This record gives sequence, structure tokens and C-alpha cells, in this order.
Amino acid sequence: MIPRPDEFRRYCLCLHARIPLLLSLVVLVSCGGEGPTTPEPADPPRAAQMRIVSGGGQRALAGSSLREPVVIQILDEERRPLPGALVLFTPSHGVTEPTTVGTGPEGRAATNWTLGPVAGLQTLTVAVSGVTGYIRGHAVSVEDSLDVLFAPPEEAELEAIRADWASRDFSAAGGTVELEEAYNMGGHPTSLRVVSHQVEGMRHYGAIIVPDGAGAGDLPIIVYAHGGDNGVSVESTLFILTVALGEMTDDFVYVIPSFRDEPLRYDDRSWLSDGPASPWDRDVDDALALVNLTMETIPEAQTDRYFAVGASRGGGVAMLMGIRDERIAGVITFFGPTDFQNEWARDIASLLVRGVTVDLPGVEHLRATYLVPWWTGDVSLQDARLALIRRSAVLFADDLPPLQVHHGDMDGVVSITQAESMIRAMAEIGRGPPEFETYIYPGGTHDITSMPSAIPRAVAFLRNLLGTDGN
Repeated sequence: MIPRPDEFRRYCLCLHARIPLLLSLVVLVSCGGEGPTTPEPADPPRAAQMRIVSGGGQRALAGSSLREPVVIQILDEERRPLPGALVLFTPSHGVTEPTTVGTGPEGRAATNWTLGPVAGLQTLTVAVSGVTGYIRGHAVSVEDSLDVLFAPPEEAELEAIRADWASRDFSAAGGTVELEEAYNMGGHPTSLRVVSHQVEGMRHYGAIIVPDGAGAGDLPIIVYAHGGDNGVSVESTLFILTVALGEMTDDFVYVIPSFRDEPLRYDDRSWLSDGPASPWDRDVDDALALVNLTMETIPEAQTDRYFAVGASRGGGVAMLMGIRDERIAGVITFFGPTDFQNEWARDIASLLVRGVTVDLPGVEHLRATYLVPWWTGDVSLQDARLALIRRSAVLFADDLPPLQVHHGDMDGVVSITQAESMIRAMAEIGRGPPEFETYIYPGGTHDITSMPSAIPRAVAFLRNLLGTDGN
């Protein structure tokens, strides 16, 4: 069919208008399709570096979980945190939870690692898109570790402790009388003072009791070191001393120290010594400083010799005082700890590192400050060992003055093995009566009243020492 002239004309005009577009399409096709296009998206950031944030190098009991989670951070090629990366944790021993983790906005991923049951070095492999890292954990055996902690001390360790003791300043500074009043000790009139002083910049409180009528330099000092962790009552202590000494009550100046972070109580008042607590170790510094203050401020007190008596924790303190201060002429101890490296002490340490609570005086301090931090790697083996050694009077038996020990064989607080350790130590250096006396009481417990004849024997020992010195 032949179009009419007017239709043909419109068709030609339309075709003329589209020629440029058709020509451009032809050019594109002939050039392989190149020309203006939308840019392709850039490649996504890729993992290039792995950083351990925390959790590496931990110690834990074989088969148990690490204390802290393992946390890593993934960085891209520009060293920027990379979110959304998939991290795979694969332990050589044990298990992780979770095993696969996507990194968060800061490029971090975390997992909890339970070590395998075999003691030794274990490895956690961390992998993400071609980047691999390794984290080490130490699975330890309680008994193997305790073998090292409780190994016999070396002479260098003993000398290091002696040097540390020699460097300490236990002179009393800033002495202040907090309270002064008359006090009746079982019919014996005395003057009682509550005093304070500074030791290593910390304020420490104690009581000094002086019998009336004594002349200058007439009276030796007796220090009473208390037991337990709850401070000391002046009245209760003086009652015990009055009953024990009887007619000898007027023969001494009495010194009653509190210990760090514990109260001294008298009447309805209480004075709290500065902390932190340091059972047996810095207890000695506090007591020695209070003795020095007494010698400096009480004219009736002798300055060339004194005596130390203690029960339980205080018994250990009294022995360590005798080791560190040559002015002490004798020590009497009732069921005091002597050896922090024997089997009884080791058994306690084994319980503590396993998370078992042991409610004994001073033990919480050792647990929190030395034993658990050593177990987790936060305190060095050497520091933990020295903490136990410096509290063990048996290891310095050569330096002890005349000593009398009382202990019950049914003591459920301080094991009879503590007295037995001292007996062996004294036997090894050839010391016996009258310089060393020990009494074991069948059926005796952690109570002086359960040990018949303990007080008379202690008074006789004291009388002998005074007689030896010419009194």
C-alpha cells in the first residue's frame, strides 16, 4: 500500500529527528559499548591486622575457665577498626564459647576460653579472612605449682628478708596522748594512756599502762600481742594479765598495740589504726614503734630489755618481734603460727587457690594479697614466696631469744604442726631448756583455759628470765 503524500512527509520528518540518536547508538556499538557509565563500587575494607586487647597469657587450673575473656581487635589496611568481620576461635585444648564471633563497631570480638585438662602451655588460634593470630594460656596443676611455691627457702631469700627488715624505720613519730586516766588492775593502781604515733606515715594506736609508785627505769616492758582480726580490748587484755601475773602485776609496764586497719577499744571508745592490714609482717613494725614510743616517754620503763607475749596471731607476732629486736629478753607464745611453709599451710593455700573460703586469722590477707594474685599471675612467684617466708619464725630460729611455746594437740585454728615445726627447728640448732621450752597439751584447744598449768609455767619462765638478769 502506498502512503499518501502527507503521511510520507510526516514519516520523513520523524526519521530526520531521530538520526542523531541512531548515529550515536551506531558509534557505541562500533566502539565496543564504551562510553559514559556508572562507576563500579570500591572493594570493601579487608582485615589486615589483629591486636590482642586483653586475656592473653593467663594462668588457670587445668580444665577450668580463664578469669578474663579473650578480646581481640581487627584492623583494616588503614589501621582502622573493622566491624562485621567474622572471627574464628580454635583452641589447641579445651573449648571456647562462642567459637565464631562477628566484630562490633570497634572491630572487637570476645570469647571465653575453658582450658583443656592437661597441664602446660595451651594455644588459642584466632583467624579472620586470611589473618591469623595466637593467644597463649597456661594450664597449671595445683600440686605442681604449690611444689614450687613451698620449696625450701634459699639462703639468698633469707638474706633478702633480713635486709628488708634492717631497712625498715619503726621509730615512733608524732606521738600523741589521746586519753589518760587512772586504772585499777585488780587492786593495783596504775595510770593508763591511749596513745597514737606514726609508722611509715600511718597513724597507729596503742595503750600503755604504768603501775603507780615506780621509780625511773624500774620496770621492764611486757608487750601483749593480741589474736584474731578484730582488734583488741584494753580491759580484756589487762584482766588476763592481772589474773596471770598476780603479785607480779606491779612489776611491769604494759604495752598493748593494735594492728593496722584494726581498732583499739577502751571503755566506750574506739580508735582505728590506719591500714592496709598486714598480719604478722607489719604488725611487728607497729608493735616495735609503740615500744620505742614507750621507752621515750615513760620514765619508769627500762630501755635495755623487754618481753613479748602473744596468743594465736599475736603469738606469731611476738616470735617475729624477738627475731627482729635484740632488746627482747624473752618470748612466750600460746598457740601461735610459726611456719607458713609446712604441710598445714600448704593445704590452706591449696584450698584458697581453688576458691574455697578458709576462715582463719590473717588468712584472708594472704589470700587476697599474695596467694590468689600469684595463682593468676598478678604477683610474682618470688614475692609470694617471700611473703610466706618472712612470716615463718622457724626459718630464723637462730635469731630467737629465750622462747616458751604452749599448744594444744586438738587446736582447730592453728594446727599443732606449727609447734612441732618449731620443736624441730630448735632441735636442729641444739637449743633446749631453759632457752627453749615447749609444752603440748593433750586435748588442748585454741583456748588457754584448755591447757592446764600453761599460765603457771609462763610465769615461772618469766621469773627465771628476770632472775637471770639480776632482778
